[in-house]
Amino acid sequence: MSKRRSVCYLREGSLAAGEVLRRGAASLQDHELLAVLLAGGPDPLEQARRLLDGRPLALLRRVSPRRLESLAGGEPAARLLAAAELGCRILKGNGDHPLSSPRHVQDYARTYATASKEHFLAIHLNARHVPLLLDVVSVGTLSASLVHPREVFRRAISEGCASMILAHNHPSGDPAPSPDDIEITTRLVKVGELVGIDVLDHVILAGDRYFSFREEGLVGR
Repeated sequence: MSKRRSVCYLREGSLAAGEVLRRGAASLQDHELLAVLLAGGPDPLEQARRLLDGRPLALLRRVSPRRLESLAGGEPAARLLAAAELGCRILKGNGDHPLSSPRHVQDYARTYATASKEHFLAIHLNARHVPLLLDVVSVGTLSASLVHPREVFRRAISEGCASMILAHNHPSGDPAPSPDDIEITTRLVKVGELVGIDVLDHVILAGDRYFSFREEGLVGR
């Protein structure tokens, strides 16, 4: 019996991507998917088989980074680790689940909770409060000049979102709002009322801690 045509394609990294796009990733076997990530090294299909060693794909997460590097090489191992992490984040993501509490907001924007610079975020929601996108409005010290209503609402209006939740991080680790935080929030809530996009909350992220303007009665009174 002749070998499957996909195996021939996947022997070369330059053809692997084209095969995935042509057939769709769902049509590939586990070791073939791994071979796409390992492309660039010698015989990626054989490397993929050695990594799995007859085990279910889900058990690959137990393989140490050092073991991956020894079997596949530095760059392919890094690609594989990154792909595994992306898969975990997608599965853990909110998907079609609404953001119904400040804790959900913190989980949704956790990537920014420990950032070394302040990031001001506008999370666009549909009518069921399901996230449509996360818009990074500004990066740097929070001030009225950096967080202008025009920049906050421009994309929200064009995307047709029903409401939004504001968020930004405090690199200091203290989630307590500053006078500027309060002033900016009050201003943006009023603009939201004018343009018909409700600002449901403003959540300040600080590592595992947070401050919710809504919980404290500063928004939505």
